[in-house]
Amino acid sequence: MPMTAFPLTGGCHCGQLRYTVRAEPLNVMVCHCDSCKKVTGQPFFARAVFPANAVEIRGEVAHYPSSSEITRRFCPICGSTVFAQRRTMLDRISVTLGSLDDPGAVPPTGHMFTGRMVGWLRLDDGLPRHVEFPPPA
Repeated sequence: MPMTAFPLTGGCHCGQLRYTVRAEPLNVMVCHCDSCKKVTGQPFFARAVFPANAVEIRGEVAHYPSSSEITRRFCPICGSTVFAQRRTMLDRISVTLGSLDDPGAVPPTGHMFTGRMVGWLRLDDGLPRHVEFPPPA
């Protein structure tokens, strides 16, 4: 499935927080880890990682350190989780696919932490699955 033309735009549910992405993603994955499930309230977290300097953010952003490695960034008004960042990779930022104005514009290329996938979830997308992190590219 081809990706759409850039820039991409997106934002939170209430519209207070908006962003523009001006580069292609470094990777696009669906994460099934326990932390991602809890923070999104969903059975998985679909996100694209972009160079941080390619993402222009407008509006107020709150943050929450969801683990020793990851800081989640969200709208302080509506609570929509929009971004995540590894503390050791501040040059990159993850954008939630559901926050894109066109969530289908950037299709995932695989699943990670499938060893923690919820038992009732059935996936037939044919994408590679990794029990934990995918191997380095």
